[in-house]
Amino acid sequence: MGKSITVADRKNLPHIVAARQRIEDLWARGTDYCESTVAEAQAHARMLHLDMDFTGECQLKCFYCDRTPDRYSDVPNRTELTTEQHKDIIRQARELGATTIEFPGAGEPMIDPGFWEILEYIHDNGMIPVVFTSGWHLNELTIDRLYRLGATIFIKHNSDDPRVQDKMVGVKGYGRVATRALHLLVERGFASTIPTRMAIDMVVTLHFQDMEEIDTIFRWCRDNNVHNYIMTLIPEGMADHRQVLFEKRRADELIEFMTRIDREEYGLEYVPSRPMGGGYRCRQVNVGLFVNLFGEVYDCNGLGRLLGHLRHDSLADIWQSTYARRVRQPDQNGFCLLRERQWRGVDLGPMDRKTEQYLHWRNRHEADPVMENALDEISQVEIHRRGARSRAVDVEILPAGARPADTLPAQAPAKP
Repeated sequence: MGKSITVADRKNLPHIVAARQRIEDLWARGTDYCESTVAEAQAHARMLHLDMDFTGECQLKCFYCDRTPDRYSDVPNRTELTTEQHKDIIRQARELGATTIEFPGAGEPMIDPGFWEILEYIHDNGMIPVVFTSGWHLNELTIDRLYRLGATIFIKHNSDDPRVQDKMVGVKGYGRVATRALHLLVERGFASTIPTRMAIDMVVTLHFQDMEEIDTIFRWCRDNNVHNYIMTLIPEGMADHRQVLFEKRRADELIEFMTRIDREEYGLEYVPSRPMGGGYRCRQVNVGLFVNLFGEVYDCNGLGRLLGHLRHDSLADIWQSTYARRVRQPDQNGFCLLRERQWRGVDLGPMDRKTEQYLHWRNRHEADPVMENALDEISQVEIHRRGARSRAVDVEILPAGARPADTLPAQAPAKP
């Protein structure tokens, strides 16, 4: 992926030197929450991070796609958030202290009709937009605009071989476009800051990559100050089949492999945390929320423990609810409950996973009204493997400070 560099040179790269003092300086800007930052935010019940889904539409057909059925745009009889509703939720998050707004999907964020308007809004409010993208829509013009809006970009990059990329996403010609976009991001300067403003999003599967290629891509990221988001499959959605999951042992081997390179060639010492390699530790559950296409609120976009619904309660009410505070209490520090649970053999359906912990908690405590509202909403949606059908009446997203009676429209007859 680029010219060779000596071990001595690697150890003296500015971002590597900085990382010896603060490992989070190797993480992508907007996701680089250190332990002290998280602890301070927790002490003041302050939100730092909001994940939001844009459209569920996507031109790719990735066999490893980790979306659960309720994160697709073609869910019948359910209304997606509008651009104005996205902006209002972002405003509410900012009032709670959020500094980063991340778009992990649900499909390709850049094809959402409100994408640029919402990114402008985030930038104008002094927050960092973080965008996960396939790279299909990245060119000189869009990359320059993203740069000027202060965005951090996670670009899909599963292989240096465009043919392998094409096979993994099911679209011929994709690999060539995405590889060019990766290098255009570097040329524009996304990797010139500490922390960096770019990352590669690489899913390691049993079918395509070998350790030699992972080795090459990992070193290229370290040499070029690009955050490496390299991991095994998330056991959700289309990836929720045991035959396509890396077993726990393979995940451990991958992490140890990356840790050894960091220690021997870059002089980096850290304690790795499964499932992420390279010293990265997700801390979002302690300081953030995830809002899906329809206003459902979860602790993260991977595990997705249901916390509330914005058609019933404001973001502040959900953030401050009894159950949400309970979910945030344990120190996450890299721990991924979703993968650990799957590796233990707990094989629940995608919607059951979202509510099982609360139902156990409710048996021992008083019911949380915010969660009961959310359960009432999702109980009226029949989730199927290929979509969902709602018998509920869609209402407006609740603004901060408003009560449901203030915003509910006159109800129409429920749809069959």
